[in-house]
Amino acid sequence: MATIQVGEATVGYSVEGDGIPLLLYHGTTMDRTAWDMVRQGLPANTYRCVMVEFPGSGESSPAIGPLTVEQLVEQALAVVDHLGIDWFHVAGYSLGAVVALATASIHPDRVVTATSLCGWATTDARQRLTFRLWKRLIEIDPQLFMHYALVDGFSAAALAVTEPMFDAMLPITAGLVAPGSAAHLDLDIAIDIAALVPAITAPTLVIGALGDRWVDISHSRSLAETIVNARLVELPAGHLVIQELAIDVAAHLHEHMEGHERTQ
Repeated sequence: MATIQVGEATVGYSVEGDGIPLLLYHGTTMDRTAWDMVRQGLPANTYRCVMVEFPGSGESSPAIGPLTVEQLVEQALAVVDHLGIDWFHVAGYSLGAVVALATASIHPDRVVTATSLCGWATTDARQRLTFRLWKRLIEIDPQLFMHYALVDGFSAAALAVTEPMFDAMLPITAGLVAPGSAAHLDLDIAIDIAALVPAITAPTLVIGALGDRWVDISHSRSLAETIVNARLVELPAGHLVIQELAIDVAAHLHEHMEGHERTQ
């Protein structure tokens, strides 16, 4: 784990593996470890994964004022510049998917491919109300929030497997809720990158979860229709597909990147 200073912010990041540069953005309440299960499913010694942490997650300092998507892109680009990386593939999950898409739009000359996992362009009414609920639950009791999040985030099939260990999981998972979650959620509530999405030129993989109760599959379908050269994959899981079907996500991500190698 390392940090760099970007203006007044301390930005935490980690680098795992050697090979093709892959910038990974995590989701709300999470940190750099969100992609661990997917990374483990990628071919060994193929990718140099760079995980950047949002303000208030992991080693990153808390947000100073409201977060913006552009700010998160700027911090991530500062990290890849610090590492001497000129071009890269980018993937993001949930809020991270929004930032990944914005990265591809703002820096088309540096992004080889983009992948959105449970992403969206504009927050709808159901999302706003859900994110407000998240904030309130975290304020009341992180374990209560995680009880709700696990039940609503996994599919019924996944819950049937985890039910025997569910109560034991709660204090562990509650301890992983990032201190900066409220700032992440405020950004979630305000997301609107609709003007950026049509400008994406990189080959884009859009992965949506059919049972996603937080980011309805219609958002992924809309992204795939709007982005030129986009491909849609729909997986039978809840929003926590990054854990529930990590191997499947890894396989689709690798296939996408392998099929669009940089030529110059």
